[in-house]
Amino acid sequence: MAEVELVFLGTGGGRFATITQKRKTGGIRYLSKSLNMHLDPGPGALIYSLEMGLNPQKIMAVLVSHSHPDHYTNAEILIEAMTRGMLKKRGIVAAPHSVLFGNEETGPAISRYHQKMPEKVIEVKPGVVFHVGDTRIVATEAKHSDLDAVGFRFETQEVGDIAYTSDTEYFEGVGKAYEGVRLLILCVMRPSGNPWMGHMTPEDAIKIVEEVKPEMAVATHFGMKMIFSGPNRQVKLIEEKTGVPTLAAFDGMRLRVGEKIRVERTGRKQSGLEEFLKHG
Repeated sequence: MAEVELVFLGTGGGRFATITQKRKTGGIRYLSKSLNMHLDPGPGALIYSLEMGLNPQKIMAVLVSHSHPDHYTNAEILIEAMTRGMLKKRGIVAAPHSVLFGNEETGPAISRYHQKMPEKVIEVKPGVVFHVGDTRIVATEAKHSDLDAVGFRFETQEVGDIAYTSDTEYFEGVGKAYEGVRLLILCVMRPSGNPWMGHMTPEDAIKIVEEVKPEMAVATHFGMKMIFSGPNRQVKLIEEKTGVPTLAAFDGMRLRVGEKIRVERTGRKQSGLEEFLKHG
């Protein structure tokens, strides 16, 4: 059976986790036999990619969920890598209005210069469907301080569906867009009993997981309060309440989705610079 591999190049989120790098903030690399995408390339996405031996020039798409620095900061440099130094019109960028054009609160986060070189730039909003290779991607609704924020659902024929909520608070109907997914990745930034508007706590995650009933859930994007509270202990609450196997992601985690979903903890096999030079 084919596999999708998700490499967590950072599991931190929010201002102070980003500033201190208590948890890295490089986003998620999505890899399969025919696909190479980077999701939410926050600060460090380029460097952490190289450290993990992931050549940024092989990226086929850059997806950004909203216009906050912990989600977009390295988007432009990854676009430069994807387009081979802005010399080859190549790849896809998918992002909401705030990222591409700005809104009343924030953005734009990707310059007009950088938007000229990908083969396709897609403005996403809830319900927008697009394809990268043979993967069908649906933008999903999120409720966040960036009102244009979205999540993503990745629909594959080989391994089933995978979804990423991005930053969102709980709202009625949020789980509907994720029904039937095998793997649900949730941005659980705040610990139990410490809600913050536009973000998720374990209590919110429990509601979503109970609605969706995925094969597995993964919590990531931890803020400082969550980090100090202990993500493993906090996420255990979700599993105990829902009965769905739930993991607290860790920096460098590789999650393989195939016939089964399995986790690997791998160190750097060679320097990222060596890998970059070898395949660049």
